Amino acid sequence: MVEIYNEQVRDLLTEDKRDNKLEIRSCNDDGLSLPYATLCPVTSTANVLTLMKLSEANRAVSSAALNNRSSRSHS
Repeated sequence: MVEIYNEQVRDLLTEDKRDNKLEIRSCNDDGLSLPYATLCPVTSTANVLTLMKLSEANRAVSSAALNNRSSRSHS
């Protein structure tokens, strides 16, 4: 799972919080890829929920006028 924040793509599942910026690369078929994004195989709904909680904890947030924990990104 990734987020776009301040014009940068960040890996929300990496364990190294200092090195979580990703490069977007072009593919041969006119698509885009994130070759160094963390891949996590899942075998159950519980696995998915665990990864979603981890990514939510790693998202960029800050205070806004109407919400003290507003998301500042798109994921």
